Amino acid sequence: MQDHPELIPTLRVADGPMRGTSFRLSRVQQVIGRAAAIADIVLQDPHLSRRHAAVQVTDDGVSLVDLGSTNGTWLNDRRITGTEWLADGDVVRMGRSELRFSDPGVARTDPVGFRFDAGPQGQRMTVPLPVPPAPRRPVHDEPTRSAPAPADAHP
Repeated sequence: MQDHPELIPTLRVADGPMRGTSFRLSRVQQVIGRAAAIADIVLQDPHLSRRHAAVQVTDDGVSLVDLGSTNGTWLNDRRITGTEWLADGDVVRMGRSELRFSDPGVARTDPVGFRFDAGPQGQRMTVPLPVPPAPRRPVHDEPTRSAPAPADAHP
């Protein structure tokens, strides 16, 4: 991972007071909370505990654990009670903040959360861009031409 920083798992604030902020995760346990003196990942959300939850990258994946917070930590709309393993695209909710977990090393989602099926041999398939239709030519009403009258015809 250190050789490829673009493959470091992240938590991105998808909704809440710090929307748009991303945090890179590490092999050292990182405490998530509202107290800058205590937490490694500080969210400016008054509904968080000072030490709300912790995340850590391990050889087995990325773990998330609630640290006895008052309002709880929710993973994909389910309150967690012990250690949980995060999967790419998971949504973590704590306080009024919603964080989206992204693990580019095993990504099955893009940064905004759309899911893609794995292509041949686990390669990510590309999605073609829509092709705009060819411009239409206006249809003009052309006067109808009558066939020329025969030369020997008399009116």
